[in-house]
Amino acid sequence: MANARASMHGTLNASSENARNFRGIRCPAHAGGLSLAILFPRHSLSGSRARRTVASRMGQLSRERIEYAVARLACVVASRELTQIQLAESSNVSQGTISKILHPQDDDPYVPTEDILEKLFQGLGLNLVEILNEPDCLPEKIVGYLATPLTGLSDAQHKNLRKVVSDLRSIAGDQSIDSPPFEIYWPGDHTHPIDHPNLTAPQVYLTDRSRASTNDFVVLFCGDPSYGVGQENEIATQAGVPTIRLIPKNPISRMMSGSFARAIDIQYDGTLQSWIKLPRERLLKALQETRYLYFRHRAFYRGGYSDAFGSRLRRLILTRCGGDYPQCADDLGVSLDYLHKMMEEPFSVANPGARLLARIARRLSTSVGYLLGESEVTDPIYVASNASWRQWADNSSGIDLAVGLQIRDNWHSDYEMWVRTRGEAKVTSFRDAPKLMRVEDWDQLYQATMKAKGGQHPIQTKLL
Repeated sequence: MANARASMHGTLNASSENARNFRGIRCPAHAGGLSLAILFPRHSLSGSRARRTVASRMGQLSRERIEYAVARLACVVASRELTQIQLAESSNVSQGTISKILHPQDDDPYVPTEDILEKLFQGLGLNLVEILNEPDCLPEKIVGYLATPLTGLSDAQHKNLRKVVSDLRSIAGDQSIDSPPFEIYWPGDHTHPIDHPNLTAPQVYLTDRSRASTNDFVVLFCGDPSYGVGQENEIATQAGVPTIRLIPKNPISRMMSGSFARAIDIQYDGTLQSWIKLPRERLLKALQETRYLYFRHRAFYRGGYSDAFGSRLRRLILTRCGGDYPQCADDLGVSLDYLHKMMEEPFSVANPGARLLARIARRLSTSVGYLLGESEVTDPIYVASNASWRQWADNSSGIDLAVGLQIRDNWHSDYEMWVRTRGEAKVTSFRDAPKLMRVEDWDQLYQATMKAKGGQHPIQTKLL
């Protein structure tokens, strides 16, 4: 509870510089009667147009984060049985570069940039920010997944469908929309059955499922009696992804209209057989509402990403089922392929339901909380280091509030990264386990950080 309270205080006590760039709301929280401040970038709630700027979202990636990202990349590529050529086509990264990343030379290792890693994960339908658990970095764009029918369309329907995609992208790129801009991802550009026949059904499913569950919102185009968007509707619903539903004047199926999706319904004119006109103003309004939800969710679920599920599940099956994956899959009532994907894919892609999670926890004699990445409170290094940080904070005076919280949060992030990588067999070059932090270690780290910053910061007499 002390750690949770300190973390909550860290959220509440933003530095004055950050506070000038944000405005927020305050809502009750259930941690010791605290009030939780939810901060939104000013331009995200403003009606005026913000100046478009491009800023690095995560700054300089550490060696550990690059190594972890490469390990996750290799794991997903192997799991999906993708060739380097297929990944090159979907990511616009050369096959030669991919080869150097996945098969580095000991005497001359290739270190990929953040931009290269982003492209590679985007080609897999994944988000580097979530892979590295970096939810606080500023986005360059808000990405929407456009779900449409693709199979069994006539030439005329294909032509009209591509015009719908073009029109929607034009509306999403309207100059009246604040920065960051919207981007519309359409699977027809990447996994179309006619244009990309070399992709297998499992590869298409995992790529599209990844996109539908990890993109910032979903647009469902219900433009055919069989729609072809039911899967994406359910994936978005289960993942809590906001949805814009484009519907014809004729009634849609009750399974679609009665779903639990958090959807904004917008009616359009015409049919795929003839022509379709999208209502521009209503779509712009829906996009602005989606933008508001996007920043609101980012604020509420700050730091809520976790990629510990797969490695913890694998370790539990090895220790408590003897590594018998087929028997474990039968016991859980899932396919062997899905069990492996739960261990190999990011959690946001596998996304098992609550009932299945409860079943996994019962079968493996653990808790759902542990499976989902809750900190191992019995870890002596983690517990003792947090206690020493609080002792340092309580007994120090004349220190900068923001820097004190920053060094603690950075240590938490590095330590949790090490915990996550213990289950990654491909990561072999990480440094040794983080050492136990004592009071003097926290003070040395604080002084070094202040010296690097120049020491010109507002002084707080009490940290907590």
